[in-house]
Amino acid sequence: MLTLGPLGITTPLALLALAALPLIWLVIRALPPAPREQIFPPTALLANLPNTEETPKKTPPWLAWFRMVALGLLVLGFSGPVLNPVVTPDARPLLIVIDDGWTSAPSWRTVTDEAAQTARAATGPVRLLWTASGRGQSGPLEVLSSNQAAARILAAQPKPVLPDPAWATSALSGLPKGQRIIWFSDGVAHPGSKDFAGKLTQTGTVRLRSVPQGAVAITRAAATSEGYSLGLVAGPAASRSQRLEAVNSRGQRLRETTQAIVPTGVSFALESVIMRDVAALRTGDARSAGGVYLLDAFDRRVRTGLIAERQDDQPLLSDAHYLEEALKTSTDLTRANLTRLVAAGLDALILPDAGELAPQDREALERFVRAGGLLIRTAGPKLLAAGPSPLIPTPLLSEPRTVRGAMTWDNAGKVGVFEPTSPFAGLAIPDDARVTQVAVIAPDTGAAAAASTRDTQPLQIWARLSDGTPLVTARALGKGKVVLFHTTAGPAWSDVAFSGLQVAMLRRVLAQAASSAIPANFVVGTTPLKPVLVLDGFGAFRAPDPQIRPIRPEEAQTLRPSLDQPPGIYEGGGVRWVLQAAPANLQLAPLPDLPQVERVAEAERQPQSLAGPLLSLGMALLLTDMVISLLLAGKFAGAKLPTFRRGRAKPQATLLGLLLLSLLFFGGAQDVFAQPSKAKPRQSDLSLAFIKTGDGALDAQTQRGLEGLSRALRDRTSVEPGAVIGLDPARDDLALYPILFWTLGDAPTETRPEVASALDRFMKNGGVLFIDSRGAGRTPAMARQITRAALRGIEAPPLAAVPEGHVLTKAFYILQRFPGRYPDAKLWVETEASAAASANDGVSPLILGDGDWVSAWAKAPNPPLQGFETMGPNPNELAIRVGINVVLYALTGNYKADQVHAPALLERLGRRQGQPR
Repeated sequence: MLTLGPLGITTPLALLALAALPLIWLVIRALPPAPREQIFPPTALLANLPNTEETPKKTPPWLAWFRMVALGLLVLGFSGPVLNPVVTPDARPLLIVIDDGWTSAPSWRTVTDEAAQTARAATGPVRLLWTASGRGQSGPLEVLSSNQAAARILAAQPKPVLPDPAWATSALSGLPKGQRIIWFSDGVAHPGSKDFAGKLTQTGTVRLRSVPQGAVAITRAAATSEGYSLGLVAGPAASRSQRLEAVNSRGQRLRETTQAIVPTGVSFALESVIMRDVAALRTGDARSAGGVYLLDAFDRRVRTGLIAERQDDQPLLSDAHYLEEALKTSTDLTRANLTRLVAAGLDALILPDAGELAPQDREALERFVRAGGLLIRTAGPKLLAAGPSPLIPTPLLSEPRTVRGAMTWDNAGKVGVFEPTSPFAGLAIPDDARVTQVAVIAPDTGAAAAASTRDTQPLQIWARLSDGTPLVTARALGKGKVVLFHTTAGPAWSDVAFSGLQVAMLRRVLAQAASSAIPANFVVGTTPLKPVLVLDGFGAFRAPDPQIRPIRPEEAQTLRPSLDQPPGIYEGGGVRWVLQAAPANLQLAPLPDLPQVERVAEAERQPQSLAGPLLSLGMALLLTDMVISLLLAGKFAGAKLPTFRRGRAKPQATLLGLLLLSLLFFGGAQDVFAQPSKAKPRQSDLSLAFIKTGDGALDAQTQRGLEGLSRALRDRTSVEPGAVIGLDPARDDLALYPILFWTLGDAPTETRPEVASALDRFMKNGGVLFIDSRGAGRTPAMARQITRAALRGIEAPPLAAVPEGHVLTKAFYILQRFPGRYPDAKLWVETEASAAASANDGVSPLILGDGDWVSAWAKAPNPPLQGFETMGPNPNELAIRVGINVVLYALTGNYKADQVHAPALLERLGRRQGQPR
């Protein structure tokens, strides 16, 4: 091979033909185009004129240069030029390291494309090391072929966790030395990145490719009077201006704004009405799990009413003043009288020290609580003088207890440590948070106490003093709850209002009115918390998989997201826990310079043949020259082009073009055009197509099975299928295929979002998707996991087993069951009610089965078919009939459903034939 910088020539001797171009130039200039003949009837008038014939001396220069360029392109094409040639192929084993955490999600497509291209160009064995999803795997790294590695890379998805270089370092142990290593890094310095890089350099030569990711993480979110205050952390290549979105639980965008990232945080202004529906805040430009902040009950603004008049003669002595100052920055607080606040339909009401209420006010307030409202009360002299009431959790003594005075010990009146089951668990208790007087629970008076509370729900004690005296109690009343602080909100009985503890405690209590579930992240009980919603690597909401482990209460406070406990919302035992993808102390610092590691600024350029484009362009120019020669010769009437005086020279360019065309197809140019290309069906062909899974063996088996089904269709029906096509829905156009076959692998694999979107469009536009889960040969649990993982993100219609008389049972063959490789295989189609309401003329856009039909269609001997002893000598014949019915159902729709009217038509026809004419 001759190399000229980035260009290589595989057949350099072919370039000697360029030396003949000057000679061809002289020939072309000497032989002009043939003259145009014009018939003029009155030739008799011209008989005596001199017979002078003029012939041009030379071909026009522009036409000669045009032909020279065409010939030069053909010569260059025959020489076999290659861009970025590999002079000496590297046969060393290749290790591809990919950071597949959520920090790579914004540029995941670029990462996988470059990594797959690198894998395909490898000439030796390939190993893959995933720094995020590989954790938990044991054993040495699997050795793959180049095509297998490329397929797995393209099928991979980013994970909703951060890369773990520490684990990846241990995974390198036992790897042979002398590896060729390419590390596709997210460009972020994770804990252990330097040690991992050092271990890589000990294993082989390392090249580092940092694809600009632009990851942005939301590390905190707090409700404010205007909306939310967010903490944003930007990656090395992230834009300093980010689009933020507020979405509901269905992922629908409610509001968006664009803010510049600053260290102090950014503000997201939202109306209080919108904030009630916000389930998460996320970045709109760089989608990833770290860019999504799931909101728990603390982060929702609660519409709260403070039952108090506006005027405060002495505000520093008023309980209402301290309550208003404590809550006005974190809730939508309205201060008004009781009647107005109850009618406003708020989430929670706060009633500071108050005596006996008017009957109509008491009844209105009780209705509010029983309907699901939250009532918070604070104690004081007026409350104790009012006596028992259903609007306090428990009867109280008429006199407060003095717990701190001039003669008391130092710890007297101090707030005790909160129990783990308390809503206040985890709050720091300042040393100056002391209580002077406290309302004391009255001794149990039996029926009187029960009558006063009018509720059988147990009393809950959420806080105590250090000596055990209850400080905060609560009791459910109907669908709502009443909470009582056994001291004043102002300084009369307590110093808690000055310590900041009262603000935190009130926010914890009000959080219970922000969500239908018990507030998150401050209750630690004994019941394991199961996932109800999780995030994928791109930050999309997903239903949890069965293999996700519940969170144990004792590990909740220190838990970090992992593959078996991904970020999301967990609930159990009346407790909700929100696990965020980005920790509060996250830093996305750039990866520092690493010794002995070569950084690659751009993707490695792979060899690319230029022979095809050059030959195609040369042939196009020659065909254009043929057309120009015919125009100049006057073969096209009415064409007007610049002309010159013509003689009777023959069209030499046309002959030259035909000669070169013959040489192109019969002179050995076939090897030049034998470049790998994707087969595409002719417009008149019907090709059976399947979705490539990335598993080479499974895809080959599917292709063999569909080739067998195609042969049966050609032999038995009028359908003439072309070549079987393997497709990637994210890249290929699916509109050419009426039916797609998808054979699922042996392990649950998440469907890429772009693939799910393409399949949704395919089914909505009238296509039929046939999914074979091969579940009849697996355990039911594993079959369900594999099917659910494949369908996740696809808008599948409701399915039911194929009913009796369905078109699939009579599209070509009359079938009673649908055996494949297994005799008890089943098929599911869209339910009749859903199909009748759809716009697809009653045809099911999704057919789901578990029979592994491709194995039977391919007549694979291994593993042998089992269970067909009673079904005849050729069990594959039954599977072929099922396949023919499926294809014809996809092609012809439900026209055979009209056969249900056949008896009535025959009966009517018989009556008509019996009538006299």
